[in-house]
Amino acid sequence: MDIHALPLELLDVVCDHVPFADLVAFGRCNSSLYQITQRRIYRHLSVSVMSRNLSVIVTLAKSRATAQHVRTLTARLDSFTAPFNTLYCYLAKALSFMTELTSLDLFVDIDASWILQGIGNYGLPRLRHFSCSFPFDHHVAQFLNSTNALEELSLEAIIPETNPPAPPSLHPLSLPRLSQFNGSSQTAQAIVPGRPVTTIALTTGDLTDSVVETLARSTAHVDYLTATTSSLAVPLLGSLSRHMRKLVFLSLSPTYSFSAPPDVTFYEEVAGALGSLPDLKVFELGGMRWGSCTKPDNEDERIWQSKPLSGVINAAPIDDLYADSFFAY
Repeated sequence: MDIHALPLELLDVVCDHVPFADLVAFGRCNSSLYQITQRRIYRHLSVSVMSRNLSVIVTLAKSRATAQHVRTLTARLDSFTAPFNTLYCYLAKALSFMTELTSLDLFVDIDASWILQGIGNYGLPRLRHFSCSFPFDHHVAQFLNSTNALEELSLEAIIPETNPPAPPSLHPLSLPRLSQFNGSSQTAQAIVPGRPVTTIALTTGDLTDSVVETLARSTAHVDYLTATTSSLAVPLLGSLSRHMRKLVFLSLSPTYSFSAPPDVTFYEEVAGALGSLPDLKVFELGGMRWGSCTKPDNEDERIWQSKPLSGVINAAPIDDLYADSFFAY
């Protein structure tokens, strides 16, 4: 049978089995195949200087129909990419055409957040993941106000610790589905409250009692939290037990050094504080995972390490770091 006589649905299935490298040639058979192959060629794109495929940005900027085939895009550019301004203008226009995006990663010059302006005007109703190197400025805020399907957000720009700019405000009804946030503590305080965020990774900034209280205003229970902190572990755990009792995973990286190795009293205090977080399964402090086990008579209750680990007990080597000898009952 002549391939041109096959129904479009069957041709679509056929294209699923054509190697990606051959899709361009296969699409030249007729106009129907061209449309089908174009959808596959441009569906998932990763553009970078290293890949030597920056020309695809120009192609997308010149064809709205082609740009609408894109579902996921990762762009890795920098201010040394030449010609800088022209390429970024093409990228801005291409982005304004990509109305069907579900995932967008923009690792570009941190001062180029203006490329999001066109997207903000049209919105991305299907975008679920967004990651960028931009700070949380008014361009990013305008963009986030038009992405109501967004579930995962990562803003990786480092905000200066001294005299940081005031974050812009978001519309109260924006980001109604946001569940994961990755970024600075300052940006988190501007975005998390009033939204159903359950996973928070603070890449910069300080986790303090006031920050904990602010982040706890998420409309969902926060169950995953990683952060750096200048606060002492035991008081901070107390604050977390008051405001985020549903935590399941907690990782704290202190910005200070212990003047001496933690003693038994410290371990006992930490174990007691961890006991007030009934759902917690994993706790890490300074890169060290805290030992724990469940009670034999109640698997829902966890017992936390209450003394420094020792490789020898009663002169016998211990293979099981979670042996009962290491925990207080």
